[in-house]
Amino acid sequence: MPCLRTVLFITLSLLAMPALALDPPQTAPILTVDGAIGVTNDGDRAVFDRAMMHDLEWREIDSYTDFSDGIERFAGPSLASLLEALGVTSGELRAVALDDYVIRIPVGDAAEFGVILALQRNGKPMRVREKGPIWVIYPAEVPEDVNELHSSRMIWQLTHITVEP
Repeated sequence: MPCLRTVLFITLSLLAMPALALDPPQTAPILTVDGAIGVTNDGDRAVFDRAMMHDLEWREIDSYTDFSDGIERFAGPSLASLLEALGVTSGELRAVALDDYVIRIPVGDAAEFGVILALQRNGKPMRVREKGPIWVIYPAEVPEDVNELHSSRMIWQLTHITVEP
């Protein structure tokens, strides 16, 4: 029979553990994440609506891209906060757009470069025809910061991410 001290320790440890589930989306989902994730809300995947994305660490940045004229203001959750919410600490992201275009993003880019999942561009929600609902943005404070590697990872119309170990 286990001693009372052991039972108490295990019970308190379990109470201190974070919940490994997300609330389900209340409106139409805009992002689905699956693969090597530790937190889900729809079977073995995590599905996010716009409000759930707003609940993550929201950031606004001014950035240049190869796909727009001059500096623009982008707003959305940090990629790092999304990955943290899902228990992802390493690996690679297979990012898929509405048209099935696929790119790969190292998980380390999220923190190293301050990548955001832009939902707004110049203060307005991005529609599909405006590269929405989500555009992966790598910050570039001056045009010289924009490089081919980052530009190749700035996928727009993002709808799905698979986390690969």
